[in-house]
Amino acid sequence: MAYASPNDMIARYLNRDLVQLTNDDPATLTINAAVLQQALDDASTEIDGYLDGRFALPLSDPPALLNRLACDIAMYRLQALRPLHDIADARRRYDDATALLTRAAAGAVTLGLAPDNQDAPIAPGSIVVEAGGDPSGVLPARIFSRGTLKGY
Repeated sequence: MAYASPNDMIARYLNRDLVQLTNDDPATLTINAAVLQQALDDASTEIDGYLDGRFALPLSDPPALLNRLACDIAMYRLQALRPLHDIADARRRYDDATALLTRAAAGAVTLGLAPDNQDAPIAPGSIVVEAGGDPSGVLPARIFSRGTLKGY
């Protein structure tokens, strides 16, 4: 399962860069969708390698964060094949993406998913209220307001 599509890459990166990175012919003016899709598939497979031991794959509703990470990894892989720009920025993004995935695999960072792909459980003793406050009156009155914060 791909975490990002070619349209996601097109929305994040300059068209001219994607054209240059996906084509061997410098006269070509369009993005090679097959090469771009392959880079995204490879990035998604790499992400799955990090998450496989912690989450049930494929993820039924992957978090948006994985979309960005897949794009960053795919861009790094494309630039590594064709060093037409300074690859330092792409390498930094790749290192950031893999570090985050390593922390997620270790359980130090949550992706907002429980190991079984369900929403994470609510912590014991926590009180969940809908936006706008607590209509039941069980929770204490508001501590901070315009009046109490006046002068700060």
